[in-house]
Amino acid sequence: MKFLRNITILVISVYTFIACEKQSIENIENKTAVVEGYLVAGQPIGSIKITQSFSYSQLDTNTIVLDGLDVTLLESTNQYPLISQGNGLYENSEVLIQQDKNYRLEFVWEGKSVSAETYIPLKKEAGLSLDEVELPKVEFGTFGGFGAGTTDPVEITWDNSEGEYYYIVIKNIETNPEYVNENVAAAIAANEGETRFSLITEPKISDSYSINTRRELTQYGTHQVIVFRVNPEYATLYESAGNSTLSLEQPPTNVENGLGIFTGVSSDTLYLEVNKI
Repeated sequence: MKFLRNITILVISVYTFIACEKQSIENIENKTAVVEGYLVAGQPIGSIKITQSFSYSQLDTNTIVLDGLDVTLLESTNQYPLISQGNGLYENSEVLIQQDKNYRLEFVWEGKSVSAETYIPLKKEAGLSLDEVELPKVEFGTFGGFGAGTTDPVEITWDNSEGEYYYIVIKNIETNPEYVNENVAAAIAANEGETRFSLITEPKISDSYSINTRRELTQYGTHQVIVFRVNPEYATLYESAGNSTLSLEQPPTNVENGLGIFTGVSSDTLYLEVNKI
């Protein structure tokens, strides 16, 4: 899922940065469990990844996965065992995550009890100012196409009276999407780039996002617009991934006796049609 890929990229970015630093290496614990975990409201327990931190004293920094652990997820008096799937992944497809609940992850590694807690935020319904837009085709070798079609931005709005963090994913879900601008399509094909449009915003405290129809919508067809409500630890990890002053002593984590991020998310999905004129 998109959220898993996002959080995995963030965790790798943060801890790869630490691994590449040369100072204070002797202060880093070599055998520390690293958790990359998220729980999604309404979805089964899936894709919680547990690995070992890099061994800084060795040249080999390949990821060491931790399989076969007794991992448990707790919610109030309920206990759900997670099944090792290999490659460091733990799942339980029979249990659905509930919003507005607290969950705790527990396992033992190297004689230490490793744990982390998170809250599953309530889903907030979002709305679109338009659910359909029209854009003119820009032929290869030409410029223009800006005098017709939808010019007003598409406003995504939701209630955020609690002051929580949100981010937006907009992605084309067509099997073989057509580009609005053939010049852009040719350039992307020449560089063997991604052929399906996807836009991801940074997490921030907000209650709206404005889609620039001419700049941000590059393909025709059906687009998913997903509004994610995330916890502060996810936003902290995102900020740290681009922070060159990240402390070796205190990498962002909410895992006790370990490293990494264990977090919860809820989302609302809308659909936007981009039509050719």
